[in-house]
Amino acid sequence: MAQQEPIDQRKLFVQTFVIATLIWLILFFGWMYFTLPPASDKPPNEIVAEIEKLRAEKDYVEAVRRAQELTRRFQGSEYGALGILLEAKIYYEDQNDPREAFNRLRQLEELYPHTKVYKEQGRPLLDQVAQRIDQEYRELPSYRIIDFCMRLFSFAGSGRFILGIILIAAVVRLILLPLVNRQFLSMRKMQQLQPMLLELQQKYTGHELAQRTMALYRKYGVNPASGCFYALLPIPFLIWVYNAFLVYQVQFREGHFLWMNPDVAAKFPGLVAAHLGQFDAITTLVYAVSMYITSRLTITDPSQAQLQKMMAVLTTLMLLMISWQFRFPAAFILYWLLTNVFYTIHYKWYMSKPAPELTPVDGSEPKARRNGAVSKPKSQGYVPPKKRHRR
Repeated sequence: MAQQEPIDQRKLFVQTFVIATLIWLILFFGWMYFTLPPASDKPPNEIVAEIEKLRAEKDYVEAVRRAQELTRRFQGSEYGALGILLEAKIYYEDQNDPREAFNRLRQLEELYPHTKVYKEQGRPLLDQVAQRIDQEYRELPSYRIIDFCMRLFSFAGSGRFILGIILIAAVVRLILLPLVNRQFLSMRKMQQLQPMLLELQQKYTGHELAQRTMALYRKYGVNPASGCFYALLPIPFLIWVYNAFLVYQVQFREGHFLWMNPDVAAKFPGLVAAHLGQFDAITTLVYAVSMYITSRLTITDPSQAQLQKMMAVLTTLMLLMISWQFRFPAAFILYWLLTNVFYTIHYKWYMSKPAPELTPVDGSEPKARRNGAVSKPKSQGYVPPKKRHRR
């Protein structure tokens, strides 16, 4: 009877991840496409009049829908900007929701900075809403922590934001340092176990191979699933920093860095940020490249190198699409980029040190041998102790 081929668990995981990612993307874009309301052929002036009528009747849901239709149909024009402005007014003036209004006005500032609608109506309203938002957020602990980090570098003017982001990224990496060291130790042990694993794969197949592989992992204290666990550790910090930066986003409007300034942004609306509170395509692309490089540098299993390279490409593309779709602020992308750079530098430094000797942790090897001494040979068989006779 022919032996069954062993199941490659990592290959199966990567295949499942790829399929799940593709299904998620198809469902996401399908949901976005089919949830769009049907557009009418009415002229823009008539749509604006209907929006004002719906606002007077307090039918705000339909009014927002019609404003979104106006923006979508006349994208890039004055009427497209007017649709976003009307939506912001509905949230701020009618529903007393300054946060949603601020999000719409920030979109207006980002995509339509050259329009008459933004310059005459949008900018004054944005300043008014931003001031109110900032006053509400000042009492939050996250706002105070970020503001404290920024004020440490107040001598640098607008550069204080960049220095503050560097400080926050460094502090987060220092907090995670012990756990990341354990991750790197596990990765190094996996590298050292590769010759033994290849030898097992040549001798055994199927269930016996899986049993002996797990026994080898237990013998040397290696958990093959620890990589996934350690990869999840930065996520709570990432979520906290993202929310904290959103709370501090009004202050980030004063931060500029290299090409991120109003003059360049006016030439490339929607792509180049006018300040650190806006989405910046260049910074997002730089982060995606750094993520791909880090994924390639941290490949530890030569037998799975091809699959890990493919996974690195898919992960990078997925993060790039998510960042582009949700248009994360440039300040957050810079933080994300810096933490990735610090992680890569730490990894290269750790792996450049001599690797410790791989020794069993289950006590299967004599203590003297583990310490470098040679144990004396023991006789074969059982020799009973001699009895001492009492006088």
